[in-house]
Amino acid sequence: MIFEESTDVILKVDSLRTYYKTKRGSVKAVDDVSLFVDRAKVLGVAGESGCGKSTLVSTIFRVLPRNAQVVSGEVKFKGQDILSMDLKTFRKTIVWKDIAYIPQASMDVLDPVYKVKDQMMETIMEHEDVSKAEAMERIYKALESVGVPPEKADMFPHELSGGQRQRVVIAMALLLNPSMVVSDEATTALDVITQAKILKMMKDLQESRKFSMMFVTHDLALLANISDSVLIMYAGKVVEFGDVEKIFRNPLHPYTRALIDAIPDLRLRKKKKLVSVPGYPPDLENPPKGCRFAPRCPIAMPICREKEPELTKVEGFHYVACHAVSRK
Repeated sequence: MIFEESTDVILKVDSLRTYYKTKRGSVKAVDDVSLFVDRAKVLGVAGESGCGKSTLVSTIFRVLPRNAQVVSGEVKFKGQDILSMDLKTFRKTIVWKDIAYIPQASMDVLDPVYKVKDQMMETIMEHEDVSKAEAMERIYKALESVGVPPEKADMFPHELSGGQRQRVVIAMALLLNPSMVVSDEATTALDVITQAKILKMMKDLQESRKFSMMFVTHDLALLANISDSVLIMYAGKVVEFGDVEKIFRNPLHPYTRALIDAIPDLRLRKKKKLVSVPGYPPDLENPPKGCRFAPRCPIAMPICREKEPELTKVEGFHYVACHAVSRK
């Protein structure tokens, strides 16, 4: 897919296909996905569980399981194809130092048998040649920047609350001052109040430090206030991509509209009936012919079940893959 992108792109994914091999066949988890992220901007990626969001992130960081294979496509970071790089070089020179990762579960990153300061120290010493005293100073500053008292550095992960652990992971991600941060469902396991606080903190840090961010979530409502652009995935495909205001004010794909309609609005005085998307996502080992959303789509036409729609430009920075839209 060729986008009319800006000249300040930091991450570009082009026609990426990542499949999982199973006894029954191949699961097309990421199937011809293209996107880009500009410098100092936030891309929000949303979709139901199983749509390919986490596989996309795992492909970028090259941490796929053994039964997964990148079938085709490119991932370029600062113009360099990171999928073809030597893996050791990639992990030494790119991961954490230039592009960092915030996972859904903080305990996936934090080792329960080591103190917070020891784990943060390892991140610094592995990538930079600095003294332990200088590293400790950076650790304290990093913890303070995310609202964690420096004395917490001397604690084990289990001694911290869930919100504090997630803040520590964010501090670790920012330790080496990366150009880009990828957050994969980083606030999902938190309560609503803690989630709101951490989202605001992440946005404030992103704006002050001017790093790029890919914010992955199944909750489209979270993206309205944090993202500059939004990408909607369904069943391994990109169905809509564009400026955040265009997506929320004028959602064109029926799936995007359904996701937005499912967001409860607490400001309404009148009761609003919550709308759910009928049906279930398709089996990605044997996806339906044509548009993968057609079996659940309220406006599906015969062509939708025969021909796969292409992601096409509508107006400005707004792309959609839908036959109904392209025929207007």
